[in-house]
Amino acid sequence: MNNMNKFFLPSVFLFCLFIPSKLFGQAAMPLTEEFLAGLPPSVADELRLNNAVQKEEELEKLFRADIRFTKSKDILEKVRYELKAIEKRLDEVEGAPKKGGLERFGDSFFSTIQASFMPVNVPSASGKYVVGVGDKFQLMLTGTTKVSSASSEEQMVQRDGTITIPNIGKLRIAGLTLDEAEEAVAQYLEKTSPGVLSFLSLTKIRDIDVILLGGVVSPGIFTLGGGSNILTALNVAGGISENGSYRKIEHKRNGETLQLIDLYKIFIFGDINFDQDMQSGDVLFVHPIQNSVPVSGGVNTQAIFEALPGETAEDLVKYAGNFSASFNGYDSVYIKRNDLSSQQIIDLPLKDLKSFVLKPRDIVLVPSYKNSLEPAKEVVLEGMVERPGTYYVGETETLGDLIQRAGGYKENAYEFGGALFRETALDTEQHFSKLTYSDTINFIIARLSQPGINITADFGKLLAEELRSRISTGRVVAEFNISKLKKDPSKDIILKHKDRIVIPPLEKVVYLFGDFKKPTNLSYNPNSNIQDYISMAGGLNDSAQKDIIIIDPSGVSNVYKKGLFASQKIELYPGSVIYAPRDIGKIEGIRYAATISPILSSLAISLASLNSISD
Repeated sequence: MNNMNKFFLPSVFLFCLFIPSKLFGQAAMPLTEEFLAGLPPSVADELRLNNAVQKEEELEKLFRADIRFTKSKDILEKVRYELKAIEKRLDEVEGAPKKGGLERFGDSFFSTIQASFMPVNVPSASGKYVVGVGDKFQLMLTGTTKVSSASSEEQMVQRDGTITIPNIGKLRIAGLTLDEAEEAVAQYLEKTSPGVLSFLSLTKIRDIDVILLGGVVSPGIFTLGGGSNILTALNVAGGISENGSYRKIEHKRNGETLQLIDLYKIFIFGDINFDQDMQSGDVLFVHPIQNSVPVSGGVNTQAIFEALPGETAEDLVKYAGNFSASFNGYDSVYIKRNDLSSQQIIDLPLKDLKSFVLKPRDIVLVPSYKNSLEPAKEVVLEGMVERPGTYYVGETETLGDLIQRAGGYKENAYEFGGALFRETALDTEQHFSKLTYSDTINFIIARLSQPGINITADFGKLLAEELRSRISTGRVVAEFNISKLKKDPSKDIILKHKDRIVIPPLEKVVYLFGDFKKPTNLSYNPNSNIQDYISMAGGLNDSAQKDIIIIDPSGVSNVYKKGLFASQKIELYPGSVIYAPRDIGKIEGIRYAATISPILSSLAISLASLNSISD
């Protein structure tokens, strides 16, 4: 997505959300499915999952005359935050490169899209929650004095910090914790109305306005639920900006610093201990970023970390989750130190990590080594063996070893027709098939300009048929006779991952394909020769080549030349294939075929992998 789209998409989103009903005579437009369809799938799905499509009701408040200006501004701030969150997610989908290939530690914590525009004010506060003006309580009174029966009323803490106890009086509870407020009400009733029991429960937490300044994505004033903490406030403001610090966040009230927060204590060690609750008027100031130090290699969390003044290499390794298992065996790490005028690599022994103070522009490189995770070799054995199935084989296990481990051959197994199919062989076949195709086309094109050559449509059709006939199977010719393998182990092939072995049953058939007058499958007769089978197929067509290809069940190919019958001794076996290629030089409309025919004739050799036991 280009820069224009990045600007245009959020703008369209905002426009769609805030079209006034007065302009169109209907309610403000929600986040529609049409809009979501224009987003990357992962972003659109996230918006749907977070119920972003159903926010129309809250946005309508923006245009009601009776709503306060501050509430309208608050909603707008939250919409602005959501737009920034969407832009951030779009950048992530597009795979925007990170500095040095590493992500800044902590950025992913604030990268989610909020589920709601509204402040979180669901009453789930603990007993230490400090009561304030605007909090609402359900107060139940039971007893005999001044209350005839149990009564329950909702009471809000007024501006003077008090709640009203019906028929009894007022009690100030603002500034007390929930536990203290419950105790105060009980003691007050004990003094003023003996016999009356109280049950106080928080039903709604007040909203508070806090100010976020400094290194946050969206500085400003935000309305939060009264039970919100510092993380909630930072998240609503879009998180820490690129120049903001995760290590130094100042919480101020009435001009005084209440606490300094280091988010690493939370993100890395899980130490969530906020000493002060957030109150209206509080300020969170995120200081500028400190020294950034990339840590990569043999650690559990590779990232760019922020180092405070005086922190050492040992501190940074702890922030990176300590050394990973891949670091085992090393006794030092490397510090790449970049000064303004030079660069050096420091070999830092482990015993010196604690005392080595990091400087700006330092890089921590932790050596590591990981074994290649190779899967166990899996081989499929099919057909006429006692226990066909999938086997896991050792590094040096051979074809003969696996056949014996599977219980050997069944009685009707045709081991001479056994086939081994291998992925690497298939890749090689397909590669050279493309090369042959390319060479053939280039050869023909180079001769089109020669005088007298006339390439007709018949030729193009024939060429396409020949090329489509190239079947790549990845078959490897192998010896399957166990006795021969034992006598000569050098013939025993070591198995590879994903090999497939097929042992067919014995079928006494000879297959005749190609340019025969009657291509057919004939019963095997040990007394018949090649010429006998050709005769039984009606003989060859006039367009057949002189060379006949004989393919053994084992996958081995031989060329049988007509006219030299007496001098050739080519054995036929059950499952043998007799293939007669077509001589394209005899196709009408092709001249100078002697220059083209040899190239196309070579295509027929690819059929050497075609035999009776191919699936």
